[in-house]
Order: sequence, then C-alpha cells, then structure tokens
Amino acid sequence: MTCTQHTQKRGRLTHAAAEATMPDWTSLPYDNVCNIGECLLSNNDIDNYMALRAVCHDWRSATKDYPEKGDYTDPHYFKPSKWALLDLCDDLITLVNIDTGRFLHKSMPLLRGFFFVGATCGGLILLGESTKPHQACVLNPFTGSIVHLKASIPDVGVRAVAMTTKPLMVFVSTKNCDILWADQNNKYFEQFWTNYPYKPTCMVSFAENVYVTDLCGSIHSLTVADVVVGEQRHKCSALTISMETIFPSIGDTSHQGLTEGGRYYLMKSGEDLLLVAKPLYFTLDQPVVRRVDIEKKVLEPVSTIGKRALFVSHAKGLSVNADKFQGILGGCIHFIEPMLTRGNFEPSKVTIFHVADRRIMVEWDALEGCFRPFTLAQVFTDYCRPIHYSELYHMMANEWGYSDDGFESDEDSSSQLDDESSSSELGDESSSNEPND
Repeated sequence: MTCTQHTQKRGRLTHAAAEATMPDWTSLPYDNVCNIGECLLSNNDIDNYMALRAVCHDWRSATKDYPEKGDYTDPHYFKPSKWALLDLCDDLITLVNIDTGRFLHKSMPLLRGFFFVGATCGGLILLGESTKPHQACVLNPFTGSIVHLKASIPDVGVRAVAMTTKPLMVFVSTKNCDILWADQNNKYFEQFWTNYPYKPTCMVSFAENVYVTDLCGSIHSLTVADVVVGEQRHKCSALTISMETIFPSIGDTSHQGLTEGGRYYLMKSGEDLLLVAKPLYFTLDQPVVRRVDIEKKVLEPVSTIGKRALFVSHAKGLSVNADKFQGILGGCIHFIEPMLTRGNFEPSKVTIFHVADRRIMVEWDALEGCFRPFTLAQVFTDYCRPIHYSELYHMMANEWGYSDDGFESDEDSSSQLDDESSSSELGDESSSNEPND
C-alpha cells in the first residue's frame, strides 16, 4: 500500500468515526425543541424561529403552531410585535428588536414590484403595488406572507400606520391629521376627519384596537368589534368602525392653551398604553406620563419608566430597553419636534426629560439632509420623524413628466434657474429630500 493510499484510508476511518460520535440533532426530544421555540417566540425572534422550523421535519412537527386549516398567507401568523423598521432601501431592510437590542439586516427580493407606504410599530409593512391601480398590500417581513387588499393606496402624505389582525384592517394617519382605514374587502379607504383642535395627532394599535389622541389630550378609540343591531350581529368590517371618546380633554382648551397645544403623545410601551405630556416652558403643571387603563377608563400617573427609554413625536412613538442599546439612557423621554425651516420640516429639535428626576436634561437639534445619524439616539430620533415623502407621489410625478421639486419638468426648472440666477432661494427650496424610512 502506498503512502497516499494509506493516508486516504486513515482519513476515511477518521471521518467515519466522527460521524459515529456526532449527535443526531433530528432526534432531539420534542420537549427540548419546544422549549427552544418558546424561548425564541417570547423574544419575538421570529426569523430564528422560522430557521429552527426549517431544520428538519421532526423539528417542524415539534413546533407546529400553524392551525390545521389556517390561511398560511395571512401575515398575522407569527405577527411581529417587538420590531421597528429602521431602514428600507430597494430590497434591503433593517429592523431592530426593541427589547433584546438585536439588529436584523435582510434582503427581500419580493419587495421588487412594490413601493413603500409605512410600517407599524410592531414590524408589519404596508406596501403599494407599483402598477395601477396601486392596490395596498400588507407584508410580514419574517415569514414573507403578504396579503392583498382591494383598496388602492391613497395619494396622501402618511404620518403613521397601524393595523389590527382579527380581522385584518389597515389604518393610515395622514399629514393633514385625517384617519383612513380599509379591510380586505373594501374597494376604497374610508375616511374620518374632524375640525381643529380635535384632529387626531398620534395613532397607535393596542390590544387589537386603534387609539388616537388630539391636541387637547383627549383619547379616542376606533372601535374594531362586531356590531349588534337588534337581534342581528354584523361582522366587524371597515363599514362598522366607530369613533368613541374614552377619555375627555385633560389639557387647556382656551385659545392660549390650544396655541401651546400639540404637547400630548400616545404610545405603546411594553404591555402598557401611555399618554405622555411634554412640559411647557420647563413647568411641570401635570404628570408627564400616565398609564391608560382601558378597562377601568382611568389615567394613572407614572413616576418612573424604569429602564425604558421613550422616543415620541406626533408621527410615531418608540419604547426601547435602554440596557440593550449602548449610549441610550434609561428612564428618559426624547420629545421630537419638527423645526420649521425654509421649504421643509426635516430638521428636528429633541428635548430629553428624565421622568424620575422630573427635570429636562438637554436639548439638541437633529439635523437631516446630507447627514446620516451617527448615534443610536439619532437613529431612533430619525425613525420617529414625520415622513414628508411619498413614493406614490414620486412615481406619479415621473409618469406626468414632472420633477420631485415642486412639479416642474427638468427643462423648465433649469431654464427658470438660468433666468433667476441672481436669486439663490429657489435653488435652496427646490432641493429634494431622500426618503429615510
């Protein structure tokens, strides 16, 4: 036997011995597989849970959570609840788990053919089809499940998106503070509007209902439930949605109070629904944080938020576990307000308030435009900013031959700039803002 043959034989024997001693993971006891799966689901690590199920048939059987006759394309199965969509560029998305601090970068080729509209605070994504009539779609980025609605995406600026899953219903808050909603059977989005100062400002999904607040601090419920008329029960749909005031105004409704209004924010933090009030002129005239008890219809003052850090604006709210994010201080609220500048609302002013110490710690400006956020606090601030950009508007402008910068064609815009070269204001105001979702 040659030296080479001897070496090959010894290698085969070593490999066979290794295979003999290697554990058979497919025969792992069902209880162990179930415990691992439950641990992943408790942290809402749905991507790892789906990877666990993909290992082998035995593991899928041990973690069989799909109903026997369920609709597997329904995005509410393995619904994300602890994720925030930080960025979406082409078919690449970046999400973060707000409780564990885990970032997830993922490529989703199925995003091609759709345009982005908004995302819920839990992680579901609202899309629109790129082709007419631009029907709305809901995507679960962890399972790839997507459901198509009959209603078309409205051509409006979107502030926030919320959803209920039983039944699936989509709510959109517009930049004009109107509320739109539709279910899977609606051909059009229904609309709710009211007059100033009772226009909704913040919208959040909580316990399978959607709640909004206004400038005066009132809290309203967009009741999603079956309607009983006489002896007949009508199944919940977009046509049976009702607006109910569950907490009256807690703010000053005088002219001066309304001028200083817009200080109330509604958001979900953990398992609680919170009403947050920004101190005015460094004056603590009322509790900054209140816990909303829906069942008892009571607002409970909160003296501390523990290790949570809150980021609030009139577009979105975000509550993160500060211990899991470097540089984020727990027990603080970051109030994010747009700064009115020439032609856009992109820069934001951030006020940080410590709840337990009842003091304003610092104020700083979060400049946008050509600058990218460099700290996690800036990333979360950027997430909560209102989005004054519509991909549908951009697509329609291109179809009509207009530019993004004020509905001017490229030739008209360039000639006008040549004629008015002495004025620099037009060039400043016509600069477009890149979307930062």
